[in-house]
Amino acid sequence: MSIRRLIPVLLCAVVLGSCATEPAALGPLVYMQQFDGNVSTIVWPVGAARASQSDTYAPDFRWHRADSTLDSLSGHRGQIVLVNFWATWCVYCKTEMPSIQAAANQMGDSLFVIGVSVDYPGNPFTTVQNYVQGKYTYQFAIDSVYTLFWQYFPWVTSPELPVSCFIDHNGKLMNTVIGEIPDEQTVLYWARKTETE
Repeated sequence: MSIRRLIPVLLCAVVLGSCATEPAALGPLVYMQQFDGNVSTIVWPVGAARASQSDTYAPDFRWHRADSTLDSLSGHRGQIVLVNFWATWCVYCKTEMPSIQAAANQMGDSLFVIGVSVDYPGNPFTTVQNYVQGKYTYQFAIDSVYTLFWQYFPWVTSPELPVSCFIDHNGKLMNTVIGEIPDEQTVLYWARKTETE
């Protein structure tokens, strides 16, 4: 079953499973608006889908910061933004995260990084929070039903992770890297390439 066909099934599971008093560890998906520290669920709705692979439009989305204020992709115009789609069950995703953190540390305020987790089932917020806590300081958002992912890649039938989208200071998606970014220098290369295009 493709992910696109699985999403309505997951949404039904969320509605039916919302009557339970405690989420099952590996049961139906539990989705609630949550935020704590550098982890937040995405605030709906998200921007419209891209028209094609060559479309430089980057769908906007929002999340909560630790101080409970809303932040958004469009709020980071003037910076290079790395939107990294990943999951805790993805070995390649977890392997590249230290390189992403190192590049974010090196570039400071000129690079904003947000890791968008597509984790499911159970409670994706807790899963992601437990994984990143004390390891990574960049922002994380939860997209457990792939809503944002499909807006960025509506033509993809079977998503491969990780996927890194480099967005320029004008909010245009300039470069997409599918698969693991092997080291900090490669993250810096793509960020700087995006900065100068």
